[in-house]
Amino acid sequence: MESSSSSLSFSILRVPFFLEPDYPENIVSIGTNRERLIQKWGGPKGWEVQKKRHDLKGRGQKAGIPHFNLDRLTGNTMASHRLIQHVGKLYGLSVSEKLYDRLNIYYFVDGHSLNDRPRLA
Repeated sequence: MESSSSSLSFSILRVPFFLEPDYPENIVSIGTNRERLIQKWGGPKGWEVQKKRHDLKGRGQKAGIPHFNLDRLTGNTMASHRLIQHVGKLYGLSVSEKLYDRLNIYYFVDGHSLNDRPRLA
């Protein structure tokens, strides 16, 4: 088998997805993330089991999120996805990645809604 001297070049691009696609776009917040997850996982006991099972705190820290604000506002995230796509088209991948990182802190740590258009502007 011959070895190739050519190298491959590629980029990694984040692709957004909706955890809760049924949330309406015209409402800034549906409630807190804690409320959403307790309901999703069958009550407080199920919530505690899932937190440990998925190591949410550890995974967040590996992604640069020092702690999760569990009382952050949750809602439809389409506005933030549109903003990231727009910034990426105008300024490139490196700028949109910096915006992703800032929005992670804005949402997960500071607790702001990703559907609050005046704040996103």
